[in-house]
Amino acid sequence: MTLRKRRVKLEDIARKLNISIATVSRALDKNPRVKLSTRDKVFKMAKAMGYMPNQIAKSLSSGKTNIIGVIIPRYDEPFFIEVCRGIDHYAREYDYKILISSSRNSFEFERENLISFEKGLVDGIILSPTHETETFVHIKNIINKGIPVVLFDNIREEVQGADHVSIEDDKASFSAVEFLIKKGKKRIAFIGGIKEKKVFQDRYKGYLKAMQEYNITIYEELILHCDSLDRECEDAEIQKFFNGLSIKPDAVFTCTDNYGLLTMKTLLKLGYKIPEEVSVIGFGDLGLGEVFVPSMTCVAQPSFEMGQKVAELLIDQFNEATDVNHRKKVIKLDTKLVLRDST
Repeated sequence: MTLRKRRVKLEDIARKLNISIATVSRALDKNPRVKLSTRDKVFKMAKAMGYMPNQIAKSLSSGKTNIIGVIIPRYDEPFFIEVCRGIDHYAREYDYKILISSSRNSFEFERENLISFEKGLVDGIILSPTHETETFVHIKNIINKGIPVVLFDNIREEVQGADHVSIEDDKASFSAVEFLIKKGKKRIAFIGGIKEKKVFQDRYKGYLKAMQEYNITIYEELILHCDSLDRECEDAEIQKFFNGLSIKPDAVFTCTDNYGLLTMKTLLKLGYKIPEEVSVIGFGDLGLGEVFVPSMTCVAQPSFEMGQKVAELLIDQFNEATDVNHRKKVIKLDTKLVLRDST
């Protein structure tokens, strides 16, 4: 049986070199009070012994961890993966790392994650609220304790002291549906997500506004608000929806790329020709639409850029003077319609 090695500590290096623990600590921090020759000996010994600095101990003395906490509703959504890539890309340029946690679309888990991060694990927090988040007291409490916060995507209400980054979901969906209408589509179906989530509410508003402005009949039978929070159930819901229709749609606007791809898969199985008989538009443009056959027209959401922007705003807060009130910034990023074979 192999015995597990004990982690090398400062006192182990000090004992080997017959110097004080304080001298070892100062030497590793490159303190000018320690002679260069002593510093060299300490660094060589630390390397030889496999010493790794204790980040928690360092953060206790410096007040910084150089870690950004990120809380997202789910791990399996390409949008959140792209946002996290953007956060990580920007943060690493400034020597920050990210710690990602999922709220699993639960307000309680969101609150628990915030409390965990509050205990000194991170320097600041980036958060996308869940569809269950109706009160923002837990976020305001974090801000009041001096922890910088940036919110993105599903922001139900403005929170003082936190920066906000999002897109204009209603305008983006209006433009997509307007495009379908101008192509002569009259029976346009809508597929959105859970009704309580603000981004889906806003995308539905954009759909309704376009239909009403152009006097296009809104068929309740052609509207689906998915209740599922995982892909397998979403697939089943969409299949059931199309199998039960008595009105044949000539276009479908969907609120995510995933809904769009599941829609096209189901329609093709049912014998629809895309785009000859029915056009499909997704929302996100996160890569999968390009490789599906036929390729899918999408509202391109700047997910990676959104990640970079939230990281930039958070790191800017780190550099603010601690004795001034933070002036909240609200950033709205642009979207565009990327045309492909499905329309």
